[in-house]
Amino acid sequence: MNKYYLILALTCQIMSQEKDSLFADPPLNVQNNEVQSLADSLKGKEPLPDIRNINKKAEKLELGNPFFELKSSINTLTKQMDSLKKVISIYEKGKGSMPTIDEDLLNLIKIPQLRHRIELQNGTIVNGEIINENELGIIVQTSIGQLSIERDRIIEITEDISPSAKVELVKDPFVNAYPDKEEITGLIKNIGSKRADFVRVIVNLWSPTTELIHQDSVFISGANQKYFSGIQSDTALEPGSTSKFRLVIPLSEGDEISYRTYQIRWEAYK
Repeated sequence: MNKYYLILALTCQIMSQEKDSLFADPPLNVQNNEVQSLADSLKGKEPLPDIRNINKKAEKLELGNPFFELKSSINTLTKQMDSLKKVISIYEKGKGSMPTIDEDLLNLIKIPQLRHRIELQNGTIVNGEIINENELGIIVQTSIGQLSIERDRIIEITEDISPSAKVELVKDPFVNAYPDKEEITGLIKNIGSKRADFVRVIVNLWSPTTELIHQDSVFISGANQKYFSGIQSDTALEPGSTSKFRLVIPLSEGDEISYRTYQIRWEAYK
């Protein structure tokens, strides 16, 4: 009996020692390392938000008050619409003032006339317009700029003009001056190599002080021509052909005509 009591006592003592070692504080250096590691892991993290008070009611907007500033938004939209209207207005105005392809546009694009064909000793062909020359050489205006060519390198220079119409007065027009009008008649000729279409003669009447008093024009009565667009006209002038014109310009009382100038306009259509 005493033997069993002794074994039970020893077992209880061993269990008590294991319990004390299990719940005992860790060594000081181990505890400090764990605390430092936990502090490092929490460093840089945002704090938790405050707990929402459910019992607190949210504020409500009064009736008729928008949650954004309506006036500033409407002003911004109005400015944008006004700007868009100005852009459309400028675009609409520009649509009717586009230059024509035959005269106005060509005046805006300054392309040198390739009038001369220059053959050099090495076989090179230079196309351009000779703007200056002397006994030593020439200066040619080409599409890539000006070139200076020595005279002894040139074999031949020929004209290389593209075919085009050119209408001129054959002689000075005849003027019949009356107190209330002027009657002007004349003759024009197409000395170019292509047909001139819609040929028109413009007459300017000037005062002794170089003031323009009257300006008028007249289309010639030339060859009948039908174009690809379906338009048919009798104002064409073939190469080498001539045509008469007659223009009557009314005068006002007191008009003093000192001299007259003439212009001839034409187009090129297919």
